[in-house]
Amino acid sequence: MANRSNDYDCCNSLKITRRDFLNGVLIGAGSTLLPPHEPLFSQTTLSVAPDDAWYGFGGIGDYAVSHGNTPEVVARAHEIAGGYYNTVSADVIDIEEQFDVIIVGGGMAGLGAAFEFSKIATSDQRCLLLENHPVFGGESKRNEFNVNGHHLIAPQGANGFSVPATDDAGHTQDDAYYYHELNIPRTFTYQSWDKRRKPLRFCSDNYGFMYWLEQTASIGYFIEDEFQNGSLDFVTDAWDKELRGTGYSNMERQELLTWRYDTQKPYKGKDFKQWLDTMSYKDYIEKVMGLGPHVTAYADPILASSVGLGCDVVSAFAAAAIRLPGVRNFRPPVVAGYEKLRHSFPGGNDGFVRHLVKRIIPKAISGSSSFDDILNGRINFGALDKTGQPIQMRLGSTVVSVEHESEPDSSDFVIVTYIKANKRFRLKARGVVMASGAWINKTVMRDLPSTYHEALSKFQHAPFLVANVALTNWRFLYDRGITACRYNGPFGFGCNIRQPMIVGDHQPPLDPDKPIVLTFYVPFIFPGLSVRDQVIKGRTELLMSSYAQYEGQILSQMKMLFGKSFLPNRDLAGIILNRWGHAYVVPTPGFYFGRNGESAPRDVIRKGYGRIAVGHSELRGNQHWGPAAEEGKRAMQQVLSII
Repeated sequence: MANRSNDYDCCNSLKITRRDFLNGVLIGAGSTLLPPHEPLFSQTTLSVAPDDAWYGFGGIGDYAVSHGNTPEVVARAHEIAGGYYNTVSADVIDIEEQFDVIIVGGGMAGLGAAFEFSKIATSDQRCLLLENHPVFGGESKRNEFNVNGHHLIAPQGANGFSVPATDDAGHTQDDAYYYHELNIPRTFTYQSWDKRRKPLRFCSDNYGFMYWLEQTASIGYFIEDEFQNGSLDFVTDAWDKELRGTGYSNMERQELLTWRYDTQKPYKGKDFKQWLDTMSYKDYIEKVMGLGPHVTAYADPILASSVGLGCDVVSAFAAAAIRLPGVRNFRPPVVAGYEKLRHSFPGGNDGFVRHLVKRIIPKAISGSSSFDDILNGRINFGALDKTGQPIQMRLGSTVVSVEHESEPDSSDFVIVTYIKANKRFRLKARGVVMASGAWINKTVMRDLPSTYHEALSKFQHAPFLVANVALTNWRFLYDRGITACRYNGPFGFGCNIRQPMIVGDHQPPLDPDKPIVLTFYVPFIFPGLSVRDQVIKGRTELLMSSYAQYEGQILSQMKMLFGKSFLPNRDLAGIILNRWGHAYVVPTPGFYFGRNGESAPRDVIRKGYGRIAVGHSELRGNQHWGPAAEEGKRAMQQVLSII
């Protein structure tokens, strides 16, 4: 992987990003894509389709053309929402191919469905997976850079995992099942830190420093909104110092410490989970624990980074599921080696994706089936959609209609229509797994029973932005003695560098004078607004801002944090934006166990109807790689049982 061809030389990335910065930010250029009076996603269609200026630099390698939602994916989604494909087209091309099962969606759930098909289908059954992006994986993909000869990889979205216990439920489901089935290693090697330098701590992923692994990162807390000497004042390892020096009052500090470390259990009933699901996490913090709104404000971006929105609209059970304080009383032990209980592959959860794809279509990734080759091998796109193999994968194919040939309960086939290269195709299958999200399913699935349509309509999805900033060096962090930041915006709320995992020839440096990737995970939260208004406002901001505008915000935030020690023309090598318009389902109160005696919408959707079954990570509420694949597995079992 270290020896890239000249076609992937990234020297032009500096010219691209710096040109955009100089032309778009310093002189105030860079317009929005849509006029401000047309809020995106509250309208039916885009007035201007996103283009290359909106999409921006994509890095190098196989994933350069597919970082976040592509312009084509965004445009197609708005065409679908606007009813463009509701009428039968005379130019539709009927395909004679016939498959036993079609999977809609090539993310973790779709790949979980395909993996299950490969295990239990008969030798004569055939499956087609349709994926709308240019590369499989959903939000589990990678960005790649070549900076001064160093090959750097960063996650586009999903990242971070723990190694399941060897006796975890006999490897029967979720993470433990797939970890065992895919033969993922149980130990990993990370780039070492030179002990001759000042001592620093590094997270292995891009989440732990936010809360769960605070002790394992050297974090600078920039709490106050005041400048000192050209940069924000900061406190390192603030929780260890009981938040002294952060600008909080003594009362506020005490309440934050109570939230973080209190071991009291305020509810003694047997149905604790259901009780938590009756209220928001804000209500739990402020009404049950009796703490102030500054605690909620501190928790907001942490929760939103995991489940989409903040404490005012998210179920307290969702907070418990990710081990936030008060509801789980989670406090990481300070023991040697604890920092390595959490891991991240170089490209985040794309490591699991690539293992699934290699098992489903062995020639899809070059090299052997070793861990190193699977993570480092090039994608063989020509092997994905070969006629005659048990599973075919068709990329760049947006499904616009799924409908039974006759009444769902008596139909022998499902008709699937999709768009590829601006042409409309139609084919049949004996069954369909919808591994796509509710936001598109409720429009694409044309013969939905009313109860299913109503259930899908209750799902709200929050946008998310992941920005990977490739640096020529990170001395401006080293000199401050930090590897991560927590701050009060305006762009995001935190960023960090990871301790790189070593995978075969992929051995990026860990040296303050050499390149690395600084990653921002950016939620869009607007406390006080309804869930629907928050997600619309966030998606509008995400999709209406140009690449140059976001680049300007990132650089302004970095200059605010690091002052004159950060010089873009010296330190910046490239920025990749990964925009996810529907990154998270928002688990509002009642999402998990229902409300007012009614079934939870996800329980309705899991039943399937006719020859169609739905499997997607959103059905778990707290979206995670193993459960996502498990939902696809369940849906595939449902379909194969009836065809």
